Amino acid sequence: MNRPEQSGRTGMDTSVILLFVTFGVMGGFIAGFLGVGGGVLFVPCLYHGFIWMGIEDTGLAMHLAVGTSLAIIVITSLSSALGHAIHGALTGGQVLSMAIMAVPAALAGAAIASVVGGDFLKSFFGAFLLFVAYRFIKPLPKYDLDPDRIIPIPQLMMVGGISGLLSSLLGIGGGIITVSLLHLTLRVPIHRAVANSSGLIVFSSIAGMIGNVIAGWGVEGLPVYSYGYVNLVVWSIMAFIAAIFAQVGAWSASKTHPDSLKKPFAIILLLVGLKMLYPF
Repeated sequence: MNRPEQSGRTGMDTSVILLFVTFGVMGGFIAGFLGVGGGVLFVPCLYHGFIWMGIEDTGLAMHLAVGTSLAIIVITSLSSALGHAIHGALTGGQVLSMAIMAVPAALAGAAIASVVGGDFLKSFFGAFLLFVAYRFIKPLPKYDLDPDRIIPIPQLMMVGGISGLLSSLLGIGGGIITVSLLHLTLRVPIHRAVANSSGLIVFSSIAGMIGNVIAGWGVEGLPVYSYGYVNLVVWSIMAFIAAIFAQVGAWSASKTHPDSLKKPFAIILLLVGLKMLYPF
Protein backbone atom coordinates (compact mmCIF):
# COMPACT_ATOMS: atom_id res chain seq x y z
CA MET A 1 0.00 0.00 0.00
CA ASN A 2 1.41 3.40 -0.97
CA ARG A 3 1.60 6.34 1.37
CA PRO A 4 -0.87 9.15 0.68
CA GLU A 5 0.45 12.03 -1.37
CA GLN A 6 1.31 15.15 0.58
CA SER A 7 -1.00 18.11 0.13
CA GLY A 8 0.46 21.39 1.34
CA ARG A 9 3.00 19.23 3.17
CA THR A 10 0.39 17.98 5.61
CA GLY A 11 -0.10 14.61 3.89
CA MET A 12 -3.58 14.48 5.42
CA ASP A 13 -6.43 12.53 3.89
CA THR A 14 -9.22 10.42 5.37
CA SER A 15 -7.02 7.34 5.80
CA VAL A 16 -4.35 9.30 7.69
CA ILE A 17 -6.94 10.98 9.93
CA LEU A 18 -8.48 7.59 10.75
CA LEU A 19 -5.00 6.25 11.46
CA PHE A 20 -4.32 8.95 14.06
CA VAL A 21 -7.82 8.55 15.54
CA THR A 22 -7.04 4.84 15.99
CA PHE A 23 -3.71 5.71 17.62
CA GLY A 24 -5.51 8.03 20.04
CA VAL A 25 -8.07 5.38 20.97
CA MET A 26 -5.42 2.67 21.44
CA GLY A 27 -2.93 4.84 23.32
CA GLY A 28 -5.55 6.36 25.60
CA PHE A 29 -7.19 3.05 26.43
CA ILE A 30 -3.87 1.29 27.15
CA ALA A 31 -2.72 4.25 29.26
CA GLY A 32 -5.85 4.15 31.41
CA PHE A 33 -6.07 0.36 31.59
CA LEU A 34 -2.44 -0.22 32.58
CA GLY A 35 -1.80 3.02 34.45
CA VAL A 36 0.95 4.32 32.15
CA GLY A 37 1.35 7.70 30.48
CA GLY A 38 0.76 6.41 26.96
CA GLY A 39 4.00 7.74 25.49
CA VAL A 40 5.42 4.24 25.06
CA LEU A 41 2.63 3.68 22.52
CA PHE A 42 2.17 7.23 21.22
CA VAL A 43 5.78 7.75 20.10
CA PRO A 44 6.17 4.68 17.84
CA CYS A 45 2.64 5.18 16.47
CA LEU A 46 3.29 8.86 15.77
CA TYR A 47 6.67 8.08 14.22
CA HIS A 48 5.15 5.68 11.70
CA GLY A 49 2.18 8.01 11.23
CA PHE A 50 4.42 10.92 10.24
CA ILE A 51 6.32 8.63 7.85
CA TRP A 52 2.94 7.64 6.39
CA MET A 53 2.09 11.33 5.97
CA GLY A 54 5.06 11.61 3.65
CA ILE A 55 7.86 12.88 5.90
CA GLU A 56 10.82 11.08 4.39
CA ASP A 57 13.43 12.27 6.92
CA THR A 58 13.22 9.59 9.63
CA GLY A 59 15.13 11.79 12.08
CA LEU A 60 12.63 14.62 11.63
CA ALA A 61 9.72 12.17 11.97
CA MET A 62 11.15 10.99 15.30
CA HIS A 63 11.52 14.55 16.61
CA LEU A 64 7.92 15.29 15.63
CA ALA A 65 6.77 12.07 17.30
CA VAL A 66 8.51 13.00 20.56
CA GLY A 67 7.27 16.60 20.63
CA THR A 68 3.69 15.81 19.61
CA SER A 69 3.53 12.89 22.06
CA LEU A 70 4.44 15.23 24.92
CA ALA A 71 1.72 17.68 23.85
CA ILE A 72 -0.84 14.85 23.89
CA ILE A 73 0.38 13.68 27.30
CA VAL A 74 -0.25 17.18 28.71
CA ILE A 75 -3.98 16.56 28.21
CA THR A 76 -4.05 12.92 29.32
CA SER A 77 -1.89 13.61 32.39
CA LEU A 78 -4.14 16.47 33.53
CA SER A 79 -7.10 14.08 33.40
CA SER A 80 -5.21 11.38 35.31
CA ALA A 81 -3.79 13.73 37.96
CA LEU A 82 -7.22 15.26 38.57
CA GLY A 83 -8.65 11.79 39.18
CA HIS A 84 -5.92 10.92 41.70
CA ALA A 85 -6.34 14.30 43.44
CA ILE A 86 -10.11 13.82 43.77
CA HIS A 87 -9.49 10.45 45.45
CA GLY A 88 -6.97 12.03 47.84
CA ALA A 89 -4.04 9.87 46.73
CA LEU A 90 -1.85 12.71 45.42
CA THR A 91 0.64 14.44 47.75
CA GLY A 92 1.07 17.99 46.48
CA GLY A 93 4.25 18.72 48.44
CA GLN A 94 6.09 15.73 47.00
CA VAL A 95 4.93 16.52 43.48
CA LEU A 96 6.10 20.14 43.70
CA SER A 97 9.45 19.07 45.16
CA MET A 98 10.01 16.76 42.19
CA ALA A 99 8.80 19.41 39.74
CA ILE A 100 11.50 21.86 40.92
CA MET A 101 14.07 19.80 39.04
CA ALA A 102 11.79 18.10 36.51
CA VAL A 103 10.93 21.33 34.68
CA PRO A 104 14.51 22.53 33.95
CA ALA A 105 15.59 18.93 33.28
CA ALA A 106 12.79 18.51 30.71
CA LEU A 107 13.83 21.75 28.98
CA ALA A 108 17.42 20.51 28.95
CA GLY A 109 16.28 17.15 27.58
CA ALA A 110 14.60 18.83 24.60
CA ALA A 111 17.79 20.80 23.89
CA ILE A 112 19.90 17.64 24.08
CA ALA A 113 17.47 15.79 21.80
CA SER A 114 17.80 18.48 19.13
CA VAL A 115 21.59 18.06 19.17
CA VAL A 116 21.92 14.26 19.20
CA GLY A 117 19.56 13.77 16.26
CA GLY A 118 16.40 11.82 15.60
CA ASP A 119 18.04 8.54 14.59
CA PHE A 120 19.82 8.33 17.95
CA LEU A 121 16.52 9.08 19.70
CA LYS A 122 14.88 6.28 17.74
CA SER A 123 17.49 3.76 18.93
CA PHE A 124 17.39 5.13 22.50
CA PHE A 125 13.61 4.83 22.53
CA GLY A 126 13.82 1.27 21.20
CA ALA A 127 16.12 0.32 24.07
CA PHE A 128 13.75 1.98 26.54
CA LEU A 129 10.83 -0.06 25.18
CA LEU A 130 12.79 -3.23 25.96
CA PHE A 131 13.13 -2.03 29.57
CA VAL A 132 9.41 -1.26 29.75
CA ALA A 133 8.55 -4.69 28.33
CA TYR A 134 10.69 -6.29 31.04
CA ARG A 135 9.00 -4.17 33.71
CA PHE A 136 5.55 -5.32 32.60
CA ILE A 137 6.61 -8.97 32.72
CA LYS A 138 8.39 -8.53 36.05
CA PRO A 139 6.43 -5.88 38.01
CA LEU A 140 7.75 -3.91 40.95
CA PRO A 141 7.67 -5.66 44.33
CA LYS A 142 5.13 -4.22 46.75
CA TYR A 143 6.41 -3.13 50.14
CA ASP A 144 4.25 -2.49 53.21
CA LEU A 145 5.33 1.09 53.83
CA ASP A 146 4.10 4.16 55.70
CA PRO A 147 2.32 6.41 53.17
CA ASP A 148 2.88 9.45 55.40
CA ARG A 149 6.65 8.99 55.74
CA ILE A 150 8.50 12.25 55.08
CA ILE A 151 10.84 12.02 52.07
CA PRO A 152 13.82 14.45 52.03
CA ILE A 153 13.31 17.17 49.41
CA PRO A 154 16.76 16.68 47.76
CA GLN A 155 15.90 13.04 47.08
CA LEU A 156 12.58 14.01 45.53
CA MET A 157 14.35 16.63 43.41
CA MET A 158 16.76 13.96 42.17
CA VAL A 159 13.85 11.75 41.09
CA GLY A 160 12.20 14.71 39.37
CA GLY A 161 15.38 15.61 37.51
CA ILE A 162 15.95 12.10 36.17
CA SER A 163 12.30 11.68 35.21
CA GLY A 164 12.04 15.09 33.55
CA LEU A 165 15.20 14.58 31.49
CA LEU A 166 14.21 11.14 30.19
CA SER A 167 10.60 12.22 29.67
CA SER A 168 11.61 15.04 27.35
CA LEU A 169 14.24 12.99 25.53
CA LEU A 170 11.88 10.11 24.83
CA GLY A 171 8.54 11.91 24.45
CA ILE A 172 6.93 9.95 27.28
CA GLY A 173 5.18 10.89 30.50
CA GLY A 174 7.88 9.12 32.48
CA GLY A 175 5.47 7.36 34.82
CA ILE A 176 7.29 4.04 34.68
CA ILE A 177 10.58 5.77 35.51
CA THR A 178 9.12 7.90 38.30
CA VAL A 179 7.16 5.08 39.92
CA SER A 180 10.21 2.80 39.82
CA LEU A 181 12.46 5.42 41.44
CA LEU A 182 9.92 6.46 44.08
CA HIS A 183 9.01 2.92 45.06
CA LEU A 184 12.36 1.13 44.78
CA THR A 185 14.78 3.83 45.93
CA LEU A 186 12.69 6.09 48.20
CA ARG A 187 10.32 3.34 49.40
CA VAL A 188 7.16 5.32 48.64
CA PRO A 189 4.08 3.01 48.73
CA ILE A 190 3.16 1.89 45.22
CA HIS A 191 -0.30 3.53 45.16
CA ARG A 192 1.15 6.84 46.37
CA ALA A 193 4.03 6.58 43.88
CA VAL A 194 1.58 6.11 40.99
CA ALA A 195 -0.56 9.07 42.11
CA ASN A 196 2.40 11.42 42.62
CA SER A 197 3.89 10.31 39.33
CA SER A 198 0.70 11.40 37.55
CA GLY A 199 1.07 14.85 39.09
CA LEU A 200 4.72 15.14 38.08
CA ILE A 201 3.91 14.15 34.50
CA VAL A 202 1.79 17.31 34.15
CA PHE A 203 4.83 19.50 34.87
CA SER A 204 7.41 17.49 32.93
CA SER A 205 5.23 17.06 29.83
CA ILE A 206 4.41 20.79 29.67
CA ALA A 207 8.10 21.69 30.03
CA GLY A 208 9.13 19.03 27.52
CA MET A 209 6.53 20.22 25.04
CA ILE A 210 7.72 23.83 25.34
CA GLY A 211 11.32 22.68 24.94
CA ASN A 212 10.44 20.79 21.75
CA VAL A 213 8.60 23.82 20.37
CA ILE A 214 11.71 25.94 20.94
CA ALA A 215 14.15 23.28 19.68
CA GLY A 216 12.23 22.78 16.44
CA TRP A 217 11.40 26.41 15.73
CA GLY A 218 12.47 27.34 12.20
CA VAL A 219 13.53 23.81 11.24
CA GLU A 220 12.97 23.15 7.54
CA GLY A 221 10.74 20.35 6.29
CA LEU A 222 8.12 20.50 9.05
CA PRO A 223 4.50 19.84 8.04
CA VAL A 224 2.13 22.82 8.14
CA TYR A 225 0.60 23.77 11.49
CA SER A 226 3.74 22.64 13.28
CA TYR A 227 5.03 24.77 16.13
CA GLY A 228 8.56 23.50 16.39
CA TYR A 229 8.37 19.74 16.80
CA VAL A 230 4.70 19.81 17.88
CA ASN A 231 2.17 19.29 15.09
CA LEU A 232 -1.17 20.82 16.04
CA VAL A 233 -3.16 18.93 13.41
CA VAL A 234 -2.16 15.53 14.77
CA TRP A 235 -2.42 16.81 18.36
CA SER A 236 -5.99 18.02 17.78
CA ILE A 237 -6.96 14.64 16.32
CA MET A 238 -5.43 12.50 19.06
CA ALA A 239 -5.24 14.41 22.36
CA PHE A 240 -8.85 14.60 23.49
CA ILE A 241 -9.73 11.19 22.04
CA ALA A 242 -6.83 9.74 24.04
CA ALA A 243 -8.00 11.54 27.21
CA ILE A 244 -11.54 10.16 26.81
CA PHE A 245 -10.39 6.61 26.18
CA ALA A 246 -7.94 6.81 29.07
CA GLN A 247 -11.00 7.15 31.30
CA VAL A 248 -12.62 4.22 29.46
CA GLY A 249 -9.46 2.19 30.05
CA ALA A 250 -9.40 3.09 33.74
CA TRP A 251 -13.06 2.07 34.07
CA SER A 252 -12.36 -1.22 32.26
CA ALA A 253 -9.43 -1.91 34.58
CA SER A 254 -11.76 -1.56 37.56
CA LYS A 255 -14.01 -4.26 36.08
CA THR A 256 -11.25 -6.67 35.01
CA HIS A 257 -7.67 -7.40 36.02
CA PRO A 258 -4.99 -5.38 34.17
CA ASP A 259 -2.56 -8.32 34.47
CA SER A 260 -4.56 -10.05 31.73
CA LEU A 261 -3.23 -7.50 29.23
CA LYS A 262 0.25 -6.85 30.61
CA LYS A 263 2.10 -9.80 29.07
CA PRO A 264 0.58 -9.46 25.56
CA PHE A 265 1.34 -5.73 25.70
CA ALA A 266 4.92 -6.50 26.82
CA ILE A 267 5.37 -8.73 23.77
CA ILE A 268 4.15 -5.93 21.49
CA LEU A 269 6.56 -3.46 23.14
CA LEU A 270 9.38 -5.97 22.76
CA LEU A 271 8.73 -6.35 19.03
CA VAL A 272 8.35 -2.59 18.48
CA GLY A 273 11.52 -1.90 20.47
CA LEU A 274 13.51 -4.44 18.46
CA LYS A 275 12.16 -2.98 15.21
CA MET A 276 13.24 0.53 16.22
CA LEU A 277 16.70 -0.79 17.12
CA TYR A 278 17.07 -3.22 14.23
CA PRO A 279 14.66 -2.57 11.32
CA PHE A 280 13.32 -5.82 9.85
